[in-house]
Formats: sequence, structure tokens, C-alpha cells
Amino acid sequence: MAVIVFMHAFGSSGRAWQPQISQLGDRHRVLAPDLPGHGATPGPFTLERAVASIRAVLRGEAEPVHLVAVSGSVSVALLVALAEPAQVAGLVLSGGTARGGGDALQRLMMRLMPERTIVSILKGMYAGGRAEHLEQAARDLRHAGKATILTGLAELGRLDLRDRLGEIKVPTLVLNGAKDKANLPHAEEIAAGVHGAELRVIPNAGHIWNLEQPELFTRTISEFVR
Repeated sequence: MAVIVFMHAFGSSGRAWQPQISQLGDRHRVLAPDLPGHGATPGPFTLERAVASIRAVLRGEAEPVHLVAVSGSVSVALLVALAEPAQVAGLVLSGGTARGGGDALQRLMMRLMPERTIVSILKGMYAGGRAEHLEQAARDLRHAGKATILTGLAELGRLDLRDRLGEIKVPTLVLNGAKDKANLPHAEEIAAGVHGAELRVIPNAGHIWNLEQPELFTRTISEFVR
């Protein structure tokens, strides 16, 4: 039985992985911890605290784990894999980046917006475009709050792991939705930097496509772990 740790987007929570948890939980040990400042985990959020929280989860497991990360948590997963190489069995990284620096305008615009506007703009994407997930996505965004989201974006903006990607030796699957065009160059960069990594661009998929196309995402994870 493999151990799979699902890592949510900044501004979301472990509840965003419910379709995968329900389908994979009978075959694998499945964990979906809330990052600091999200869900049930107290803040404040920083990348350092996020990495420490996942490293603590890994230390509680007898065997190396598979990390499945989406959006901002891809950077956290990369940092964890670099810090705990013996504890990571594999990486599945979707819609994330190994470097920041290119989103200064986005950060400025979000800083000027009221929190309710940020929630209104992001909730559809965080729900995977599915009406049944909208309420939970909005609740998670409100709970995390504007400060947490801005801190995550700012810390990603200062991150650059490109020179260290070659240190990662575990099997790595890099995913990106075909509609998530802004993150495709980042996915290509990660796949090129991690030795032996595979890149898959998912047709008709957006950013949070584990909710948009849950059956395909779950099947992809199951096949990778097997």
C-alpha cells in the first residue's frame, strides 16, 4: 500500500482533494494535510512553515511517500523533495513553478483588491469550474484570507529552484492543463530540469483540474503510483 500525500493550492485546503481521497483511500494510505494558514491548520503562512509541515508528515511515515501537488504547493513539494530525498518516493506536480519573479503585476492588483473581490475572482478556478465545488472553494479562500494568499504569491515571486532541479532523482510526473497556458512554460521548465521527468499536457483541462476532471486525475495518480 503506497502512501500518497496530496498538497493543495494556496488559498484552498485539503478538502479540495476529496474526489481523489474517496477513490484512492481504499487502496492506499491517503493524506491531505492543510498547509499553515489554511483549513484547520493555524497560520501564519510562509513557504518555510509549509515545507516544515509536510516534512513533519513524512517523518511520521515508515516508508517514502508520493507527493501530489497542485499550483503553489508544487514549489513546496520541490523544496520538500530537496530537503528529504530519502523520504520521497515520487512526485506528481501539476500547474506549478520552480521559480517566480514574473507575477509582480498580479500581486500588485490583488493587493489593491478587497478580499471579497479576490474570492469572487478565484472561486470558479478553485472549484475546477464545477458548480458543486463553488461553495467550498469560496469558504476556503475566505478562511485563508487575503494576507495568506498575498504572502504565498510574494514568497513564490522570490523563489528560484531551477539550478537545483537536477538534484531530484525520484520518478516525477509533471502535469499541466492545456487551458492553463500561463503555467505551461513553468511545467516545461520543471520537466526539463528534473532528470527523467515526464511532461503531460492534459487536453481541455484548466488549473485545478483534479476537480474539473476528477476521474482522469485520479486514474493518472493511480497509474503513476502503481
